[in-house]
Amino acid sequence: MPKNPSPSKIKKHRIYTVWEAAEKLNVHRQTIIRWISDKGLITDNSQKPWLIKGSDLKLFLGERKAKAKCSLSIHHFYCFGCKSAQMPDGRMADYQHQTATTGMLVGLCPNCEAVMNKVVRRCDLEAIRAKIDVTIQQASPRLAPLEQPSSTVTFRNKETTYV
Repeated sequence: MPKNPSPSKIKKHRIYTVWEAAEKLNVHRQTIIRWISDKGLITDNSQKPWLIKGSDLKLFLGERKAKAKCSLSIHHFYCFGCKSAQMPDGRMADYQHQTATTGMLVGLCPNCEAVMNKVVRRCDLEAIRAKIDVTIQQASPRLAPLEQPSSTVTFRNKETTYV
């Protein structure tokens, strides 16, 4: 079941029951009832079954989706533990090269001390360094340098005998 049901599955000019809305959004009917009682989804509770206007449900889902979005500035990380944008603890982060144009910034959350990661472009690194202290990690050395020839194993051909 999806965590964020899509408002595009709901028709604005249609009226849904709790069961129909749950089926359309691929969520449990108790989820719809919880949205009605706790989250403020508008319904017609004067009769059974409860009726939900498509426009109200679409608006509710759109607001819910907009509330979940979090735009980050260039020097903020998203902490999955706190579920918010955070500046790394001590304003320090490590940068590890990934490709020729991108790399991974790694920092600690100041609230929950969880590891936070963020993929950034190399060209943005100087702007990030203006706000936080970035340590560039060197690539780990190879186990065997490339200058040394690789060891090759030759097998002797056994004579085959046919019986």
